[in-house]
Amino acid sequence: MGILFGLTAAICWGVADFVVTRVARELGVAQAFFYVQIIGMGLIGLLLLANPAIPAPSADMWLLVVGIGLFNLAGTLLLYRSFAIGTLALVSPIASAFAVVSALLALLAGERPALLALLGALVLIVGVVVVTRSQPSTEDERPTTNDQRARFFGHSSLVIRRALPPGVLEAIGVALCFGISFWALDFVTPALGILWPVLVLRIVEAVAVVLFLLRRRTPPARLTRSMAALVLAAAVLDTLAFVAFNLGIGSAYTSIVTALASLFSAVTVLLAWAILRERLAPAQWAGVAVILAGVLLVSL
Repeated sequence: MGILFGLTAAICWGVADFVVTRVARELGVAQAFFYVQIIGMGLIGLLLLANPAIPAPSADMWLLVVGIGLFNLAGTLLLYRSFAIGTLALVSPIASAFAVVSALLALLAGERPALLALLGALVLIVGVVVVTRSQPSTEDERPTTNDQRARFFGHSSLVIRRALPPGVLEAIGVALCFGISFWALDFVTPALGILWPVLVLRIVEAVAVVLFLLRRRTPPARLTRSMAALVLAAAVLDTLAFVAFNLGIGSAYTSIVTALASLFSAVTVLLAWAILRERLAPAQWAGVAVILAGVLLVSL
């Protein structure tokens, strides 16, 4: 069942990212993030009404969930930043490497999946990297000036950034933050259950975006009926993905479930091909075949 839950998380996250891209283009990143988090928080609240019992773990466990939420928030912000200033063909595969980080942490923590399943996880990650790569173009390049980077990151990081393409350092941060947060969820779900960690993550991220909008003195955007439907769909899918992921790591190795969940970026690329008629390079189709082979190996 863990394999099924991992694939479900990948599909839900992939479709949610595809939908929220349109929302972000219409409303802006902050507004899209605000609505998805607020609605997602309400959805988790509705699910918890069916089982309102509040778990009673130690205070340290609740603090750990908040810490996971902060890592997840940092990863999301770095992801948006990397896409804004970097070449998507370069930063997207690097960000998708969060599955490698989670797998390494899980192995160091004592997980010992079957060799064939571990090989399948590695094949999956390679397939995701191949599919999410595209031919870079000058339009995708979004360099920032040295002064802009120095103001955002500080003068001390400027020397490092001169040796790296724009967005690469942020993408590495995405892989680390998501990798740590997804791995750490396995430690809190036994004590808090499937839904409570997701609710805490939603609260942390909702508070952060509300504070950002208040600081900018920006009121929530008005939603048209069609835009409200898209926001609701994105929030539902994103929430289902988190629930499925937590169910998956409760019934299978974290390293395997995370590798399957990392397929979400490939799902988004395939949706762009099927719906937006974006063309896939031959190498990307080869990546799809590699992904299918990896799923087969993990399922054996």
